[in-house]
Amino acid sequence: MRTRLGWVFALLLAVAPARAQVPVDPLTEVRRIRFHGIDELNQRKLRALLKTKDRGGAYGLRVALGKIPFVPSPAHHPFSPLVLQQDVVRIRQSYAAAGYFLADVRYDVTRDDARNLLDITFRVHEGRPLLVTAVHVFGEDTTATLPVPATERKSWARLVSSIQRQRDKPIAIEDATDGQTRLQGWWRDRGHPLASVRLRPEADTARSRTTLDYRVWPGPFAHFGAVQVEGTRSLAPGTVRRLTPIDSGDTYSAAALERTRLALRQLEIIRVATVDVPALAAADTSDATRGGAASGLGSAPLPVRVQVTEGDGHLIGADLGYVTDGGIAAEGTWEDHDFSGGGRSLKLSTIAQTGWLALADNPDERYRVGLALRQPGFLLRPLSGVLAPFLEYRDDTQDRSTQYGVNASLVRQKSQFQSASLSYEIAVRQIHEYRFGDLASGEIDLLTFLTQVAQGSLDSLGTSIKSSTFTLSGITGTLDHAANPRLGIIVRPAVQLSAPTRWSSTSFWRADVTANAFLPLHRRITLASRFALGRLFPFGKSIPAAGTNPREQFLELHDVIFTAGGTGDVRGWENRLLGPKVPEVLFTTETDTSGKPLYIPHTDSYVPLGGLERMSFSVELQLPLPGMGPNFGAHVFLDGGRVRTEDHRFDLKQGEHGQEQMFYATGAGVDVRTPVGPIKMGFGYKLNPSLTDLVDPAVLLREAAAGQDVDALPRDQSRRWQFYLAIGASY
Repeated sequence: MRTRLGWVFALLLAVAPARAQVPVDPLTEVRRIRFHGIDELNQRKLRALLKTKDRGGAYGLRVALGKIPFVPSPAHHPFSPLVLQQDVVRIRQSYAAAGYFLADVRYDVTRDDARNLLDITFRVHEGRPLLVTAVHVFGEDTTATLPVPATERKSWARLVSSIQRQRDKPIAIEDATDGQTRLQGWWRDRGHPLASVRLRPEADTARSRTTLDYRVWPGPFAHFGAVQVEGTRSLAPGTVRRLTPIDSGDTYSAAALERTRLALRQLEIIRVATVDVPALAAADTSDATRGGAASGLGSAPLPVRVQVTEGDGHLIGADLGYVTDGGIAAEGTWEDHDFSGGGRSLKLSTIAQTGWLALADNPDERYRVGLALRQPGFLLRPLSGVLAPFLEYRDDTQDRSTQYGVNASLVRQKSQFQSASLSYEIAVRQIHEYRFGDLASGEIDLLTFLTQVAQGSLDSLGTSIKSSTFTLSGITGTLDHAANPRLGIIVRPAVQLSAPTRWSSTSFWRADVTANAFLPLHRRITLASRFALGRLFPFGKSIPAAGTNPREQFLELHDVIFTAGGTGDVRGWENRLLGPKVPEVLFTTETDTSGKPLYIPHTDSYVPLGGLERMSFSVELQLPLPGMGPNFGAHVFLDGGRVRTEDHRFDLKQGEHGQEQMFYATGAGVDVRTPVGPIKMGFGYKLNPSLTDLVDPAVLLREAAAGQDVDALPRDQSRRWQFYLAIGASY
């Protein structure tokens, strides 16, 4: 028996099971929801369809935790019999959309009278799917050939081939209509604004088979006309027009209209932008009047209308966060979205990473203030120009210093996850105190070198480092959700070059790439991974010359050398302390009996040496926390990384004590979603720590100074563990 698929679809949706009534009141809730008989569809997607919500497990514990500030209490979800009936219809619709038109959906309800709670079980008999046996794409007149331009024939053939992949699969309404949309969009992006495609499925329900016929009507060819801008208040219409990538006489393209909407997002003062062609709004593209619509369109160019709605001209914002390695952090911003007209924006930002309450021995303190003047449509329509002077003070494992400079950038941003930028930065860093040693060389006479640093007698090292660098960077990929992704990949490559060399204290190339990928494995289980690879190539003045101290050139590169470890990198190690590191040697000055100054070394923490190469990775399984509801989660991970310098010209001997090998850590933690941002905490465990990972720095320095064999020092196994905690964003 053959019938139209749409009639079958409508008939199935009209039927809903009637159930015996269960006594309920406004306090009745659902304790749990189960599914029985689910094989072909994703249970996570089916649960997402439900408007009936259960309380979840460990309800009493979540109520108790809800009394803690910033931790949400479980929401109350009163049960509604009508909503439950609607859920059944939604499940049946989902099965029908996936090709299972004969799926039978019922439910059982069990009531706990003592607790006023319900248990609901959805029982599904999926039945046999409707298979697609043939897919045809042709014009309204099946005897005529579609007018595909010669230059577009390969593109058209690829599109048709991709749509025909539905053959021999269960019919999916979403895929079938997506094919219709893509066929129509192909013609509308190539000068045919009224192109339409009719989808005619023919079903043989007795044999569970169907065919899909796509009938294409390209319609008349058209060009764009004049562009008119409406709705501006403080913005000049000419500013909006300048960013509109459509010119009179261009071939009509629906994609060009969408590109215009994206381009206008460069103007931060624009809250909403709509772009349309008024002449097409009145065109009737129904089957009966296609000829009339086409003749009414005529051959004249089509004027374009751009309507904008402006938002607030000024914005003030503030954020507060915490990270294990940097303590309490705060950020404040002030923005003017139309600074001096022309769509320019001015942003003042301040950042304070205080180190307060940090758990790291050597917390990263950072204070920064910067201005950013942004000009959209700079040089070319798709580009934005940014000029950003800045001033920064830092006190971390590298040094205690002040840097000031300016950054100029050209930015091309197509979307949130598609952008590229070319920037130039010139800056000067004033070093107040170096925090670097070279105990990894195995020579305790390095104290002579460190003492010279403390005395300031290494004039060639200097306290002022100039930098002049060009950086080409980008981001590409896609994510299903920006804040909490479960599917997608993001890649961030970057290449940096110091030039002109006479304006810079160092000379180098630097290449770096990081990638993050997410894959859902189950309804609430996600596999998250990260990979990072980097290499620094010094040249010119940064290559140690004969008779010079290679440590000095290495110290001057310390802003761009690679490190690893920390909350956002290889957990199990403190921030940047995976791989080569040395005790942070400080000196107190005393005088001997003759009045001559003596420099007494002491230490209580390590500082990173870093390296010219870095590789790190992370594989994390993100899991639900059993019985704790959607605001709680858990994760287990395996992280790894390596930092090394395989360059004989520096001859730093960082591989001593196994510090340049590949290191691994594993661990677990919990995530809590709160109104102030996610709380992430957990423990990492070093699987193959080095000597410096397990020996107290003071012990290492003392025994090395005494000429003892440091490799024979006892290891403190408790140093394998590393706690990490982050609240909100870390800066």
